[in-house]
Amino acid sequence: MSNYGNGPIIFSDISNVTATPGRNAPELGARTTNNSKDYLYVYYTGSSIANVGLVCVVSATSGYSVTVSSTTSADLAMGVVVNTAMATGDYGWLQTRGYCEVEMITASGTVAAGDLLHLAADGEFAPVSNATGSKDNVIGKAMAAILSGDSGTAYVTIH
Repeated sequence: MSNYGNGPIIFSDISNVTATPGRNAPELGARTTNNSKDYLYVYYTGSSIANVGLVCVVSATSGYSVTVSSTTSADLAMGVVVNTAMATGDYGWLQTRGYCEVEMITASGTVAAGDLLHLAADGEFAPVSNATGSKDNVIGKAMAAILSGDSGTAYVTIH
């Protein structure tokens, strides 16, 4: 198996977030893999800070503009903020596959190791409920118990 691919050459650290991308910045929508984790390059249009562990969703502005303002189970997840918080007007990388820290919703958000996760309101994660026959898109799986309102490790796979 080869370790080579045709992803973009990254001229800055994958955790770099900037309001003014340089001339060597990747184009919006670029994808790359770093340490067995997949990433997507986006522009953040949300009005609130996108903190580490939150899911960004596509905004109505364009295909690679994102926000954390989301409705539970009713939006398109694009990736998780994993290294540095993003503010309005920032460019940066979201993680789309691999292990990362995620933020659970405050109300009824406790999960056990192995529980499936879906998008909750405002970029948080929520447990998928088998009891209610939930048909939500699964975007992650908890690797350990995570209490409501806390963060913990999950494996995510988003589009």
